[in-house]
Amino acid sequence: MAKVILTMKAHRGKRQLYMDGRLKFGARVAQKTVRTIEKIQKNLELFPNMGYQEPLLQDSITTYRTIPINKRFKIIYWYNEAKDMVVIEDIWDMRRAPQNLKKRIITN
Repeated sequence: MAKVILTMKAHRGKRQLYMDGRLKFGARVAQKTVRTIEKIQKNLELFPNMGYQEPLLQDSITTYRTIPINKRFKIIYWYNEAKDMVVIEDIWDMRRAPQNLKKRIITN
């Protein structure tokens, strides 16, 4: 069973997603989104390669994978097989410009 770790960027993204969702849609919807993220984290412990490869990050050394949370957000992560560890890099808002994903993930 793989260990799942969130980077600081992913923690901030998760918190921001909750806060924005709470303001725009209410606490119930925001909490449901957080529970969806936590469910995905638990699934990643058992199936670390369950997401599909992120096409915008294919030319990087690390194999980044992605799992949609809902229509607007997705989790960007990579799996370290040697350490049996999943690192969630970011919670990406898909409304952003796609070219910014590469800058945000690879340069940080």
